[in-house]
Amino acid sequence: MKGLSSRKFFAGALFMTAILMLASCIANNHIDKTKHRTVLVYVAADNNLSNIANSNIYSMNSCISNGMDNYNLLVFVDRKDVAPALLHIHNFKIDTIAKYPERDTSDPMVFREVIDYVKEKYESDSYGLVMWSHGTGWLPTRQLHYVAPNMKYAQSRDGKPAPKANEERINPFAPTKAFAWEDRKGETPSYSCMDLQEMADAIPDGFFDFILFDACYMGNVEVAYALRNKADYIVSSCYEIVSDGFPYHIVTRDFLNGSLRKCCDEFYDYYNSMSGWKQMAGISMVKTDELDSLARCFRKIVNEYKDAIPNMDVSDVQCFDRFTNHVFFDLMDFVDKLDVRVWLYAEFMVQLDNCVPYKKTTPYIFPGDKEEIPVNSYSGLSIYIPLAKYDASGLNDDYRETEWSRFTDY
Repeated sequence: MKGLSSRKFFAGALFMTAILMLASCIANNHIDKTKHRTVLVYVAADNNLSNIANSNIYSMNSCISNGMDNYNLLVFVDRKDVAPALLHIHNFKIDTIAKYPERDTSDPMVFREVIDYVKEKYESDSYGLVMWSHGTGWLPTRQLHYVAPNMKYAQSRDGKPAPKANEERINPFAPTKAFAWEDRKGETPSYSCMDLQEMADAIPDGFFDFILFDACYMGNVEVAYALRNKADYIVSSCYEIVSDGFPYHIVTRDFLNGSLRKCCDEFYDYYNSMSGWKQMAGISMVKTDELDSLARCFRKIVNEYKDAIPNMDVSDVQCFDRFTNHVFFDLMDFVDKLDVRVWLYAEFMVQLDNCVPYKKTTPYIFPGDKEEIPVNSYSGLSIYIPLAKYDASGLNDDYRETEWSRFTDY
């Protein structure tokens, strides 16, 4: 996708350069006074989103005034050719709290180290987490090459170059956002990602009020279920997010004070007001304590219809991705197209509404583009369909390692 205009990028880059040169470096034994809420923004941008990270941080800083003294906004950021740092944004300034040697920020141990540091040094009544980087929902890294050889982030697998078939379909607007991605110069494979279970294991149970993904394809039931004990709410999108990301000059105050619905509204309204291919926004908020009930309802459906799923015709099921082999389908539309019994469908729909109290979408993904996708169904959660044709690739076997699949026998 198109990133920033050259003027906006140049201004943002100069600003960040000046800030990082002048920022104060606070000793590691610093402990801040208790605040109402601390939000950690984890920016893994050692990739083709590096310049956009600068602009997003600048936007966050532009709206943190003296009136936000009861909140901590911390940004851990790793960009291309810049050592990772933990920043404290407050009172229209950015302080460098800690500097780190070069490290792989898609490594779950690094992720957990940053969380533990914030937990220890920034005592708060509550905490929030914003996850900002490249990635692909529940998909394990080893399957990217098979699932999406047509996309730029699937360049290689096991040292083998991606096939050139469908090369003309490579997204002309790259990059987009998902979670998480680290470029590895001169190495094979040329990138590393944080797999779902690694991510879940790195996040302490019950610590965060919310997890917000400024990232593509993270709004799937498999991710939500894996993180159900990690936060009260999860905000995410079932499909791609424009590379500019959330409009932080508008939404930063919202997520700091816990106004998640307003944050979602602001995100949707911002992109819905755009023109052309940028007029695309899918967003939802999941209430995690309803996910176990949703899983139990879904398991009843699987018990009755499991034999029909592997050879199901999915051509008319709402799909959200542009991959060669589709993996992200709308959960509600999938259950509807299974044509389950009325009482079972009704029970499931009630629980789905309880689980997803907020959802909004624009009518199209990439409107006007040759790969435009009409959005006729948006439940706020996507789901994988383990079709028989994916058995040989091992994709179905990998899927059955997810907690959602294990519990629902799906």
